[in-house]
Amino acid sequence: MIPVYICDDEKPVREKLERIIADQIMILDNDMGPVRALEDPEILLRRQREDTVPAIYFLDIDFPGQISGLTLAQKLREYDPRGFIVFITAHGDLAFETFRLRLEALDYIVKGDTASMTLRVQKCLESIQERMKAQRPGQGNYCTIKILDTVRHIPIESILYFEAVGRRHTLLLHLDQELLEFNSSLEHFAESLGEDFWRCHRSYLVNRARIRAVHLKEQTVEMDNGETCLLSRKAKSEYQMRK
Repeated sequence: MIPVYICDDEKPVREKLERIIADQIMILDNDMGPVRALEDPEILLRRQREDTVPAIYFLDIDFPGQISGLTLAQKLREYDPRGFIVFITAHGDLAFETFRLRLEALDYIVKGDTASMTLRVQKCLESIQERMKAQRPGQGNYCTIKILDTVRHIPIESILYFEAVGRRHTLLLHLDQELLEFNSSLEHFAESLGEDFWRCHRSYLVNRARIRAVHLKEQTVEMDNGETCLLSRKAKSEYQMRK
């Protein structure tokens, strides 16, 4: 299920959108929901960091006295880069501004006529359904980690490997463009991530899809960015038996 969020400070608009979206999900028989309607953008940010991703967001543009809808979308993108954003607006064309901010908005729905809003919501949900079906196997999956008080949803395809370091329960997560340190265990991720990851050494859990080569003589695993991880005798034996 892919969660759906509505964030608008006008109660009539929230309630109308909630009815329209819930009805369209039922009609289209989409694997979407639950639908959560919120007034406060800060509450949405807190909820989103604790929920599964990707998600669908229907966002108002104006929140008087609070952050703008565009700023809200930027913050949501930090945790959900593959989410689907639809702006609900009383304004004209926002395409240039959202393009400049690299928000990749799916659509802009003008508040007002119920029939028009229903049609646009239907088209959005159909487009999302098609995009989800078209994703490559494994694409769009996420690994959730907690760093202090922050929850991060990391795309699986961006993960190279997990490394256990000196201090107990301290892990380094090696990504394409980032290195994250947090407290957890390799056992936890080996279990939750399943066969797509390989425990090649007691200190390393590697993404099988990112392995370039296994060097048996050197007892190392080379990742596709050139980094190497240790290969234990046990993992080497298991690897040879599979070949």
